[in-house]
Order: sequence, then C-alpha cells, then structure tokens
Amino acid sequence: MFPWTPLTAIKVLAVALPAAVAADSVDQVAKGHRLALEICSACHVAAPDQGAPPILSNPPPSLQTIANRPETSAASVQNFLVSIHLSLANGKDMPNPLLTEEQANDIALYVMSLRKAKE
Repeated sequence: MFPWTPLTAIKVLAVALPAAVAADSVDQVAKGHRLALEICSACHVAAPDQGAPPILSNPPPSLQTIANRPETSAASVQNFLVSIHLSLANGKDMPNPLLTEEQANDIALYVMSLRKAKE
C-alpha cells in the first residue's frame, strides 16, 4: 500500500493546482471574450472575430492595442473598468459599463490574452 503523508499531498497539489488554475483562466478568458464582444465592441475593436465595426467614426484604441501598452496589466484594466465614472459631455469619455468585479476580471484577463509576445 502507498503511504499517504502530508508531503505526498503537497506533491499531488503542486501538480494538480496549476492545471486547475490554467483551466479556470481559460474559462475566464472565454467569458471575457464574450463580454468584450457584447459590451466593448460597440466602441472598440474588441476581437479579431468581431462581427461588425465599432459604431464610432473615430474609435478608441483596440483592446489589443491597449493590451500591448507597456504599462497595461490585468490589474490596471480591471481597476479602470470598475472605477471609471465619466460623463459623455465632451464626447471623448468612456461611459461606465457597470460591470461586476468578476466581469471586469474576466475582461481584463481576455484583454491581456491579446498581448503579443515580444519578438
């Protein structure tokens, strides 16, 4: 019989947890992709598979452009999405999308999945 010790449990978790986290991340990125297509694509190019162009004649940067900015991180995108409360009075501000923390996190993970690897 195989002895089950705390060290064995730690070894099993060390192998199993990264796969579980990776699966969760893939699911969150997929959710973020769907949300970006539903919400963000009205103004931004949100995804390569976006069905229609943004409605604005001079759209803001694409989500991929935002992802490739050196200062952009998942945390900065999520913070931006949940903390903006701008008006549209000057025609340049982004309206508050009224996302939950989870939705903002999913979109942030999706945006960061668009980042191109440095060559």
